[in-house]
Amino acid sequence: MTSKKPSIPEEIMTRWRRLVNIMGQVTDTSAALITQIHPETIEMLISSDSANNPYHANEVTPRRCGLYCDWVVDQKLPLLVNDAAKDSYWENNPDMAHNLTFYLGYPLCWPDGEAFGTLCVLDAEDNLSAKKYRDLIEEFQTIVNQDLAFILNQSVQQQEHNDFAKLLAQQRIEVKSRANDLAEINTAMRVLLNHREKDKENLQDELLDEIRQLVKPWLEKLEHTELEKDQQLYIARIRDHLSDSSDIPHKFWYQLTGMEQEVAKAISHGLSSKLIAKQMFVEKSTIDFHRQNIRQKLGLTSSKTNLKSFLLSFEH
Repeated sequence: MTSKKPSIPEEIMTRWRRLVNIMGQVTDTSAALITQIHPETIEMLISSDSANNPYHANEVTPRRCGLYCDWVVDQKLPLLVNDAAKDSYWENNPDMAHNLTFYLGYPLCWPDGEAFGTLCVLDAEDNLSAKKYRDLIEEFQTIVNQDLAFILNQSVQQQEHNDFAKLLAQQRIEVKSRANDLAEINTAMRVLLNHREKDKENLQDELLDEIRQLVKPWLEKLEHTELEKDQQLYIARIRDHLSDSSDIPHKFWYQLTGMEQEVAKAISHGLSSKLIAKQMFVEKSTIDFHRQNIRQKLGLTSSKTNLKSFLLSFEH
């Protein structure tokens, strides 16, 4: 099974022209050629500048019509014909139309074994010089075959480079696509988290409303009974916590402990630390401690912002 082969670069063609001309001059033959086979034809790819050469570069002849070169290509073997006129096998071959009775040719092949063509010399008589320099012609054959190997290797490397570049470009497209997908996922996640946070706040509000509905009736009943002064104070605190308006947003409020929530509520109502301590039956230092914790949790540790003003800024 053959594969598509690369074309011959012009710099290689130039070197082969010099080689063919040298070969023609050394052997003193009518024609020196490098041929290239195609499915149905043989092309005289390069032809020497010999004065009596009947062939021209790129001239095309049909295949399988009895040419010397056809035999060399098919057999992949060298061929020496001293005098075709005296050889019944070759006496009617097409080259006889040019009276080229002498032939010496060698097969040219790609490195995978696929035939490329031939390297050959032809003459009108038995040529002793060609036979004398047969070793030199074989060296020229080696050079051309090495060039074919180099051309194919370069072509394979170029194809691998192109395939790699194509793969790299495809991977970049995939990476970009995945990055876009991740960006969309991140956006969706942020939206989802925002929704969950809002749902959480709504749930907290609903829960607080239920607690209000359950507790307020009982507070009203207690307020109509005879209560001691500190009991009345406790009921007032409970009612403050159940107020319909929350002075502090949920995200801050639920960071505070129960005691800190009471202190924050009292501060927002304008009570001093001393008065808050008196109402809660604790030392002022305890209220000052809770006040510092509240500032820290609300991000006011390094700020000169007044805590009461900050808490009041969240009123609805």
